[in-house]
Amino acid sequence: MAEEISLRFPARLHYLHLATNLARQVCGLIKDRALDDDFHYDIPLCISEACTNAIKYGGSGEDATVFLRIRIASDRIVIRVSDQGTGFDLNRVPAPDFNLHPEGGYGIYIIRAKMDEVEYTPGVDENVLVMTKYLGSQSPERSRK
Repeated sequence: MAEEISLRFPARLHYLHLATNLARQVCGLIKDRALDDDFHYDIPLCISEACTNAIKYGGSGEDATVFLRIRIASDRIVIRVSDQGTGFDLNRVPAPDFNLHPEGGYGIYIIRAKMDEVEYTPGVDENVLVMTKYLGSQSPERSRK
């Protein structure tokens, strides 16, 4: 049976700690399953990066919100981050130029490197980033759509 936890918060950077704290707590709930060593670091990091992008680019104004949903199944954790911004094309996001050491621009790169599946769907009313990490030692081939 899958468990699901969700959080809706105002699209303001000072609320980001709510999402990352929730991610850490959720990771603590699944500590007994067979996980690689980096799992408890990678999941909060990817949630932080995704929520930061949603806050920065996902709409503005008093009513702008970010919606985070974390679903824990027996074989995977699925994280959904949505916002109301203009959206973007995930396939056109370049890797950061590591020679220039940019201050930002690493978020999508990190998410793609750490998660097993990454999908992004821009929409009229809502943009949705879905990140999947398989639990255990047998994760399938990575797909970054």
